[in-house]
Amino acid sequence: MRYTLLLALFAFTLASCDDKPKSDTNDSSQVVSPMDSLAPADAGFLDDSLNAYLHDNPFSVDGLLARAERYISRKNYRYAEADIRAAKELDSLNPKVLLLWGDIHFFNNKTRVSRDAWKKCIEVDPQSVDCRLKLAELYRAIGDLETSTKLVREVIDIDSEEPVSYFILASNYRDMTGDTATAIRYVQEAIERDPDFFAALDYAAVMAGDLKMPIAESYYQRLIELDPNNPNVYFNQGWYYQSIDNYNEAIKAYTKVMDLQPKNFMAPYHLGYIHLELDLRREAIGYFNKSIEAQQVNHRAYFARGWTYEQMGDIIRAEQDYRQALAYNPTHQDSKVAIQRVQQQIREMQAEMNAQQQ
Repeated sequence: MRYTLLLALFAFTLASCDDKPKSDTNDSSQVVSPMDSLAPADAGFLDDSLNAYLHDNPFSVDGLLARAERYISRKNYRYAEADIRAAKELDSLNPKVLLLWGDIHFFNNKTRVSRDAWKKCIEVDPQSVDCRLKLAELYRAIGDLETSTKLVREVIDIDSEEPVSYFILASNYRDMTGDTATAIRYVQEAIERDPDFFAALDYAAVMAGDLKMPIAESYYQRLIELDPNNPNVYFNQGWYYQSIDNYNEAIKAYTKVMDLQPKNFMAPYHLGYIHLELDLRREAIGYFNKSIEAQQVNHRAYFARGWTYEQMGDIIRAEQDYRQALAYNPTHQDSKVAIQRVQQQIREMQAEMNAQQQ
């Protein structure tokens, strides 16, 4: 659960904050089982030991929370909230209840409720690691990196072996200072504590790749071992190899992306660029064509294909592609300059032809 929510929080933006959260209490003073208001078939009721237990023990907080976690894992947030709400009415100061109350409201974009729940969780359980981590990443998401870092350091004081804390610390440090090398050292702390921490490995690979550090290759190999069919990993690996001019390995990585994700338009674009660098212009055009086939509104591929045509002396096609690139992106300065350049070439050719006819 901790890693799942962490990844969701990393994708979170400030715009998702709910300024007017709904009440987190029921009007009724009577504690009821969520199954009293949800038909078993509608709730995805399964005839298993957990549901059987709750059928006989409808006021079991542990049972309600266990089933809520199951619903959350299936993204069935409505029924998860029903179970957590019932548990909260039974034991409003239970740290696990507060933890999941924050989780479910985060998933429902009511992040102020999440914040308050996780703060209350820490008040009730001063040693809580999970609530601190989730609150730290929530503060990170809204740009309060100092508060986020303070919470993470508290986690490290409580449990120095907690890998997520070092991961968040690395992210905060890089954003606060721009010191990527130090951020990599922090994220390596996370990986040392959990060698299978995919998000940390991915973050380390990208940062190391940006610095052209050879260790990036090891990170990518480990990521592929953990998830051999992840196109994003191969794409980032291809970019790393391309940045260090290892074109053979870059071609392998980008080709793998195309195999796994045929509609990916950036992989063939980069393959076109590499083949252009290798002076294989016909092959480059073929890849730019594939990029355009994958996504028609694609000013980069049109510009690159136009440049290739220009290098081959086909300035008519070059101008057409430059114009198409500019149509899709009217602010693309390189296309504007290129159109002026090829138009000048066309005028010079026409002038030469006129001179020869005279």
